[in-house]
Formats: sequence, C-alpha cells, structure tokens
Amino acid sequence: MAVELNYQLVGKRLRAIRKKRGFTQEQLAEMAGISSQHCSGIETGAAKVSLPALIQLCNALDTTPDELLLDSVPAAAKPGLMREVETVFADATADELYLMLALAKSVKEAVRVKGLLANR
Repeated sequence: MAVELNYQLVGKRLRAIRKKRGFTQEQLAEMAGISSQHCSGIETGAAKVSLPALIQLCNALDTTPDELLLDSVPAAAKPGLMREVETVFADATADELYLMLALAKSVKEAVRVKGLLANR
C-alpha cells in the first residue's frame, strides 16, 4: 500500500508548532541545520521534507514526528486528533460547547451522506 504524504498539512503543523514555540523560520532553520529557504518550502508544502530534516526539525521544536505526520498515518491519527479536539474544547463555555458539538455532528452527518473521505 503506497503512502501519500500531504506535505501541505505537514507544513501547516510545522508552522503552527514553530509559532507556538515562539520561533521565526530563520531561528528554526538554524537550530535544525537547514536553510531558511528550505524551512519556508517545507512549511508551505512546496518542498518535500526528508527523514533526516524531519528529525532535525522535531528535535529543534522538542516535538515528535507523529505530531507532524498525524494526518498521514490513519491508524495513528485518531488519538492525536482527539487530543486536539480536547484542547479546543477545554476552555469553552457551556454555550460554546453546545454550538461546537452541534456543528461537529452536522459536519459528520454531511460527510457521511455525501460519501466524502470514503475508505479513509
């Protein structure tokens, strides 16, 4: 079974973690030992990240590859995604929780009715 990595999603996750840690692209690139241009390309999905560069980036950001590749490994994705859901919902008010849950249920139903993401 061929694995298709969504480099744009990997890049978006990388950018989010970098910003959360308070680093610029230049700082991250220097810490990871890659060029600023390559770091930018990885974050935008324009450049494919090699395994050594991925490990260097993870080490620089004190994160793990599974956090960056979450969407690329379906079996491993659910626990990480559930942690994200929990984080998003954690500080919500009761009214916000009700609305977000109602929206999530509607989206889930629409996805299933339309057959979107079938066999994922």
